[in-house]
Amino acid sequence: MNGRKLYTAVFSMGVQQSMEYRFHFFLGLLGAAFPILVQYFIWTAVYQHSGETALFSYSYNQIILYTILAGLVSKLIATQFENQIVDDIKNGGLNKYLIKPVSYFGYRLISFFGQKAIYYGITAVLLAGIIWLASAGGVLEFQVIRLILFAVSLSGALLLNFLISYCICASAFYLNEISYFFVITSLLINILSGGMFPLEIFGDSIVEALQYTPFPYTIYFPVNVLSGKTEVAAMYQGFLIQCGWILLFLWLSRLTWRISMKKYSAVGG
Repeated sequence: MNGRKLYTAVFSMGVQQSMEYRFHFFLGLLGAAFPILVQYFIWTAVYQHSGETALFSYSYNQIILYTILAGLVSKLIATQFENQIVDDIKNGGLNKYLIKPVSYFGYRLISFFGQKAIYYGITAVLLAGIIWLASAGGVLEFQVIRLILFAVSLSGALLLNFLISYCICASAFYLNEISYFFVITSLLINILSGGMFPLEIFGDSIVEALQYTPFPYTIYFPVNVLSGKTEVAAMYQGFLIQCGWILLFLWLSRLTWRISMKKYSAVGG
């Protein structure tokens, strides 16, 4: 089997895996709505009691739109393969990738894309409805070019978040109990990425400092590309920075795993 057929099969397996437990799949989609609803009620109360028409440079409608879009994007780029990688490291599952001409990195990456394919299809329908409603309400100015650039930035965010998580997974070679570590890091990354609320809440100095980290380019940047909060010049600059982080973490992921594999004992499998 040549490389293209091999990874096509891996991608297909990823799609099948995402649909293997259909109830869990749709429950996960439904679960994404609860944080959005909670934030909707919180922001509604905040704006009503503040008496202001805009907070943190967002009007009420803009903050609700950001909350919805950020919730969808954070769900789309979520990895959720960390425990599988830990199991491969602890129980010798990596063995078969060491003795066969299959890249573990490539397998995880293509399988991850396959698992996200169904989510992207369903979310595309949801986004179409959200964009239509926001455009009709005057909250969002529909532009085809922004929609295309949003798709590009979202693809970059998906790859960047995968690479960040893959680097973090290398810590499983050194830590015996790592599940809580993943919970803490995923929550922290989600906050710093703008997945829970706009980064402007932290203040200008923190927002400026976060621009030197990869996190805003996974959620905050794609959402603002679509919503129009990011100006054209800043948008194209953001694409270059996002690509730079992708290249850096691509190198880091290979480096950290190459070093960490020296501690792999190949027990089990």
